[in-house]
Amino acid sequence: MLDTTALIAKYHMSAYAAQHKLYTTPSAYAEAKDRESRESLDLALSIGRIVLKEPSIDSIRYVERKAVEVGERIKLSKTDIEIIALAIDLLKQFDKVIVLSDDYAVQNLLLHIGIPFKPLRTMGITKARKYVMRCPVCKYTTIDLKEGVCPICGAKLIKSS
Repeated sequence: MLDTTALIAKYHMSAYAAQHKLYTTPSAYAEAKDRESRESLDLALSIGRIVLKEPSIDSIRYVERKAVEVGERIKLSKTDIEIIALAIDLLKQFDKVIVLSDDYAVQNLLLHIGIPFKPLRTMGITKARKYVMRCPVCKYTTIDLKEGVCPICGAKLIKSS
């Protein structure tokens, strides 16, 4: 599974990638807009090295729910959610799926779901985290990361894990 970062980095052109069937979503493909990346991707698609596939609606809904639970929903784009959802769909077909991504929010959600990932240009995360908004004054807590002010005391809420 390749996210947009892996597509732009041309991971699909590596010798390792040639030994595996690579998947991505149409939305990730659309995010690689520069001419060089697009030509490379079009070539990879034409020779069957990359397969474009839409994730199922059920998997998208599951990923959205998990993202809210973990506190990552606000950080994840539509493409991020679709990449993770497609990884879930592919796990139903194949024994092993690895998502290539440098996005820490994607990696965090993948850890919570139990799907392996491999970072490309970063160290990657090693520990799953759950984020909440917490009031430093009265200790009110919510999983709604959009909530900015404590409804009890009026203090500014702080994101914490």
